[in-house]
Amino acid sequence: MTRRSSNKRFENVAFGVYTYFERYIWFFINLLPKFSRKFFYKLIFKQYGSGVFIDEGCYFRYPWKIAIGNDVTINRGCSFYPSLKNKFSIIEIHDGTIIAPGVTFFGAGQDPLNPSELDVSENIVVKHNAYIGGNSTIRYGVTVGSHSVVGAGSIVVKSIPDKSIFAGNPAVEIGLIDR
Repeated sequence: MTRRSSNKRFENVAFGVYTYFERYIWFFINLLPKFSRKFFYKLIFKQYGSGVFIDEGCYFRYPWKIAIGNDVTINRGCSFYPSLKNKFSIIEIHDGTIIAPGVTFFGAGQDPLNPSELDVSENIVVKHNAYIGGNSTIRYGVTVGSHSVVGAGSIVVKSIPDKSIFAGNPAVEIGLIDR
């Protein structure tokens, strides 16, 4: 067995052990009343602002790579997947953002044009007072502008300017916000 395959095997085993224990930690956290979950959130997130509401059943893959601002609402069943391998890649949710149920953030993925590149990743930034509709997906490298709206069920693969309304698969601009 080569040194490279031995290291890869160790990485796979370590990742499996981490995943196993992580599942139980999130199960335990979700059993707690909402007011007591905040204690754990403040310990594990990169940033956890004041007035944050995270509903039950949310999943945060590497919470130390997720920054949540003040007065953010994250509804039931949302999932956050930042990159583990890229230490500079994070997910930022700025102040006043509302995230509807079932939204997924993919901070990393694979490049279909270069299959040997196993972890393509970039930041995801949701600027202040944005609204993301239910069951939407936000891909790595996307910035959702301030005061913007993402329609329910949208797949966002490109950045959204401030005060814009985007919807669809892939999400396209369908209007502007005039306030």
